[in-house]
Amino acid sequence: MLLKTAFIGTATAASFLVQQPSMAEAASVTASKADIELIQTTSDRYRLALTDKEKFIADMATEQQDITTSPLPPQIPAITFQKLSKFAHNVDGKLDDADDFPFVAIEYAEHAGAARDFAKLSRLGRIGENGSPEVALDYAKRCVLELEEASVILDTLRQAVE
Repeated sequence: MLLKTAFIGTATAASFLVQQPSMAEAASVTASKADIELIQTTSDRYRLALTDKEKFIADMATEQQDITTSPLPPQIPAITFQKLSKFAHNVDGKLDDADDFPFVAIEYAEHAGAARDFAKLSRLGRIGENGSPEVALDYAKRCVLELEEASVILDTLRQAVE
């Protein structure tokens, strides 16, 4: 617990210390609620994206896909997981030691990043002299596999902080 120490006293009277909660501590509790909500909403968006995998793959591989918007859930910043690691607890059968929370978060980030890479490659796979719908479809399928892995891992992280 971070505490701010204030010195109160006079030159002739006995001095004593008064400890008050610091502003950083109050902000970290508030930030952790917002961070937990971010993980919850992102986890829900993964589930929503993966409800109809065939449609998701077809949408990613189609030429009419809007390249300005991503069908993928947003990436969760690493700092979010760093802040929440002190609040994490064990999840039976999934996260046996709460100290492993940061390592599981890294694994999530790797899968989420790979999904983003495959989504970009799916868009690019339609263009150029070697581009074709089959190439785009292959990358879209790989993207969904990575999304599934990221979703399972994020659900575990979500359970660890709820």
